[in-house]
Amino acid sequence: MNTARCLLASLTLALPLAGLLAADLSDAELARLRSRALDDIFVLRDYRPGKNSFVESPERHIGAWTGVGNRFTLLDVKGEGSIRHIWTTRGDGEPYFDWEFYVDGETTPSVRFTDEAMAAAAAQFPVPVAPGNALPVHNRAYNFFLPVPFEKSLRLDVVQRQPSFWLWFCQIDYRLEDRSLRGARLLTSGTGQGLAFHYLGLEQARRTGPAANLAREVVEVPEATLAPGAEQVLARLAGPAIARELRLRWSPDAKLRLLVRYEDAATFAVNSPVPAFFGPFRGVSYQSHASNDASCYLPMPFRRSLELVVRNDGSQPAAAAGRLVVERVPTFAPSWGYFHALHQRTERTTGHRLHQVLYLRGRGHWLGMTLYKTGHDHGGGDFAVVDGEGDRPAFLHGINGEDYFTFAWFGKGAHHPYAVAHSNDEGRYRHHFENVYPFRHSLAIEWGAFADLSPESVAVWYQDTAEDTTVPDGAAAESVEWDVFGPVPIPHDAAGKAAVPIFSVLPAVADLDAGKKFECRGVKEHFTSGWMKERSVGPMLNLTYVARHGMKIDYEAELGGMGHALLARRFMESSRARTVRCLFAHDDPCEVWVNDQRVYAGGQHFNGFESAWIDLPLREGRNEVVVRLTNYFNRNFNWAGFLFRPQL
Repeated sequence: MNTARCLLASLTLALPLAGLLAADLSDAELARLRSRALDDIFVLRDYRPGKNSFVESPERHIGAWTGVGNRFTLLDVKGEGSIRHIWTTRGDGEPYFDWEFYVDGETTPSVRFTDEAMAAAAAQFPVPVAPGNALPVHNRAYNFFLPVPFEKSLRLDVVQRQPSFWLWFCQIDYRLEDRSLRGARLLTSGTGQGLAFHYLGLEQARRTGPAANLAREVVEVPEATLAPGAEQVLARLAGPAIARELRLRWSPDAKLRLLVRYEDAATFAVNSPVPAFFGPFRGVSYQSHASNDASCYLPMPFRRSLELVVRNDGSQPAAAAGRLVVERVPTFAPSWGYFHALHQRTERTTGHRLHQVLYLRGRGHWLGMTLYKTGHDHGGGDFAVVDGEGDRPAFLHGINGEDYFTFAWFGKGAHHPYAVAHSNDEGRYRHHFENVYPFRHSLAIEWGAFADLSPESVAVWYQDTAEDTTVPDGAAAESVEWDVFGPVPIPHDAAGKAAVPIFSVLPAVADLDAGKKFECRGVKEHFTSGWMKERSVGPMLNLTYVARHGMKIDYEAELGGMGHALLARRFMESSRARTVRCLFAHDDPCEVWVNDQRVYAGGQHFNGFESAWIDLPLREGRNEVVVRLTNYFNRNFNWAGFLFRPQL
């Protein structure tokens, strides 16, 4: 590690972060944050994203939280990378834990803090290492964005400070296979109110202004009136260039759709109703200037051409006008991606099948999403499958809806530059400037919600193609219907150990095939059922909310507990007897059976989902595949499901 330079809080490049963290920032302060967060967000990243998520309490996780001094490991990874975001909340009172970070095999933690001390010290650290180093503490939601680099390994423990506690939530976003902070080390000094952060070996601070002083010009978009059903090109720009701001004004109650095409592509890269795309926000990514007058600042690079198109989807004439701020560049670099955005709406949620935010194929990185009309946040949250069509898929699963947006206890406000939250119906956005989700093969994003809602989303990402490569209807053509059953509780003793073989609580497949019904139970709610039906989304079968076939589950406590068992069954046809390779990924103990023969048994994975290649011995004709799986509170909260991708 290069220790020649210690980056302290006295550097002249620093900005007064206290003025940058309030929700009511001036236009100039928002512009400075945009320079840091957006300047090169279109440069495609290649690291491997990760996420661990927890909801814990002594009642939920029996035997784990035993009193003062109890130690629990949240993350234990090998390789090179960094933690990029920690979000946590808890009940009132004193901090529950000391957080300890053991970097590259340390026996004494080089970083140690409580949640309160961490938030205060990060707010005092003026060097802009992250797009925004710290956020206000809203309603006991603590956010930490200073990167914690490591080159060989990192273990993160929490050590209990209180004899007992009620409820605690946590999410950790990190990356592996990333050299961007090689040689840097975060250290802490002092404790409590005297805690301070320091970096060793960090050669320079993030820039506080634009990376280049290239010329920018304003291109006015004259007003156009569109008849119902009409589509019109409002502006056509020649490249290479980067559209740094897209401002649009439109007539009240208009039902206009925003469409953007690059390089004369056959498809549109941006496709969204105008109001949903811009939203009601005043932030770094979007800014509402007045009613029906808003800007998007997410950069849109292009090599040869950009077409700004609107379509009138309404039954009345509608008008639109605006402007573009364009930065002229000498070339479109090979590492750049094209900006994409897609609006999707679920007509009516079932409660057990998630709202599809995005499914796409190709290479790029996902920046984030805006959500509308998602209802109570305990209805669910975020789930991402990165490279489900590749050999090394990654799975990122959060907790409850409000937590994804960096708030807690149904908080709302502005956490610049990362998130702005009005309400679950009016709109919220979260953009992962600190840790975008790179993908090489595919990306699927889902959002859980209660039944009888009509959620809407606008996903935004950068991709190495100007074409639209999204897959409609959650890859329905490649999805498979499974017979499913569960959840069934697994009895555990006072130490948290299973008191019976974990799959013994499940009924026999033959009994379910015979039409028999059995009890499914959450924590308090229950119902009786036989086989139920669920469809995969591509290769991923998500059973987190399967109990909502018969239970209301009006509180997230019903989604998990000490452990539940579930069943899933599908059939595969084969023209001959053969062995088929299959990529299988899971996070909790599970088994795979083919024609009554067990072909795989896997245990709990410490850092969440992991993949394995297994062999499926198929006979000619119809073959039965049965997966017995469990759902425990571990490093992916209470997510239940698996990826099953045979090479047919």
